[in-house]
Amino acid sequence: MKEKDRQRSDRIIKVFKDSGLNQRQFSELIGVSQQLISAVINYSKKPNETILFAIIDNISEIEPMWLLTGKGKYNNNYVPLLNEARSPIEFQIKNIVRKQFEELSNGIIQRISNIEESVNQSN
Repeated sequence: MKEKDRQRSDRIIKVFKDSGLNQRQFSELIGVSQQLISAVINYSKKPNETILFAIIDNISEIEPMWLLTGKGKYNNNYVPLLNEARSPIEFQIKNIVRKQFEELSNGIIQRISNIEESVNQSN
């Protein structure tokens, strides 16, 4: 394995270890196979575009330039809290529910505002 590929693997390993997840959970979080995670972590396969872009696409706080080249800043604030969500699937479901709740709340607030405005205009 070329040194450049080994360094990319090291950055992926850093992200993986900082996540606090096991290989299965991490693979579910980023949407790749556990076998690919294992192969990259064990240096038996060089990190390809699939795993690099899976991390970039699914962990928004990861800086792409750092992951791809090592230049830039590494930010590990993305780490999912395991006590908040026990698995990446649960974490994603909670995010979906949270977004839907926000949309419904905004709709209700808008309706209340419209009613208040109507009442004020009729007075």
